[in-house]
Amino acid sequence: MILPPWFFPAFYGTCGLLVVVLLYRIWAKNRTAANQTVTAKKPVAPQHMDPLVPTVGSASTASPATASLTPVPAPVTQAASSPVTAAATSAPVAAHRNIPEPYIAASSSTILRGDAIPTWEDRRLLEHRGILSQGETNPMPRVLAEDVPGIDDSDRKFGSLLNPALAALLPESPERREQARKDLLAAGYHTPHAVENLAATRYIYMMLGMIVFGALLLIVPPRLEPWAIGGLIVGPLLGWALPMLRVRGQADVRKREIEKAMPDLLDMLNMCVSQGLTVPDSLKRILRDFRGVYPALAHELSIVTEQTQITNLHTALENFGRRIDMPEVHSFTSLLIQTERMGTSISEALTTYSDTMRESQRQRADEKGNQATFRLLFPTVLCLMPAVYLFLLGPAVIGLSNFFNTGGRETGTTAIQQLNSQRTRNR
Repeated sequence: MILPPWFFPAFYGTCGLLVVVLLYRIWAKNRTAANQTVTAKKPVAPQHMDPLVPTVGSASTASPATASLTPVPAPVTQAASSPVTAAATSAPVAAHRNIPEPYIAASSSTILRGDAIPTWEDRRLLEHRGILSQGETNPMPRVLAEDVPGIDDSDRKFGSLLNPALAALLPESPERREQARKDLLAAGYHTPHAVENLAATRYIYMMLGMIVFGALLLIVPPRLEPWAIGGLIVGPLLGWALPMLRVRGQADVRKREIEKAMPDLLDMLNMCVSQGLTVPDSLKRILRDFRGVYPALAHELSIVTEQTQITNLHTALENFGRRIDMPEVHSFTSLLIQTERMGTSISEALTTYSDTMRESQRQRADEKGNQATFRLLFPTVLCLMPAVYLFLLGPAVIGLSNFFNTGGRETGTTAIQQLNSQRTRNR
């Protein structure tokens, strides 16, 4: 196959244009991030404090726009410091500012002012959202492991300088990046730069596919050029898709292992709790027995126990449910959280839920067994029936072939004529 003379200039021009577009997007993204950093570092105008309400850290300061609307109050006397006077003074200000209801900080039980700005003190460590009085969501962003300054970068596959540059060359939407983070956590990749390593690996595989098949396109003979062009298209696509498919496969295998181990976990947890151990101590005790039998669940339980020591059991269990997105894990974490919150008997709840989970697994196994007969129908028809047809019809096909190869039609006509003549003579 002879390619037209304009094919190679158009192909290399398109590749160069794509590289320029990617570099421009990276430059624009870095410029936007730099502008946001500069804006965040600008000094804030002095804010006037309200002496009628005691402040709590930095969360009780008013915003600059609010401070500019309220004049500096005069020194407060003993009479003005009464609750009635304070409420009468602060009510018009709150109505003028259109301030929401006060909320309770997640890091303490202190009731903050209605005009308080949420800060990092309003969030517990490792939690995804704050706890507000009106069911609102804490506006403070979630801190990711790779965003912590000074973190160890020894887990980066291609070095501390090359790894982020390669990952930035593979642009992804925030939704896809978050989905990749969930798949990596489910697959057991808990290193701080796991998402960055995955993006860098996918980009390198894409470039290797382009380089290898591009070099083959230059050296292969003309009759093999269509195959090289096909490889030039399919190779980068495989390099982009295969690492993610491998991670998802590992995540599925790990989830199945955890699903099989959940009934045993519930039984052992029930035994430990019924003997007087707390839930964190029970999980720590079960962890030692599960390391050799169910390593995936043992690793997750170790993370739960470590986070329980840092924060509390509620936050650790919620993070466990986010890492392993399975109905069994969600039900398990919800059961422990509700029993701890309501004060009900955890032993009875674990016994009932263990029996329910085993029954659901038995029903699921029966369903798969019933589907097996239908699934085996097509391999049986496609693999067994041709052999049966060959065994039954083979001799007949061979006989017919010999009959036609030896002039069977003429021989048969002659034999029939001879039989007719013999019958005529006998009469």
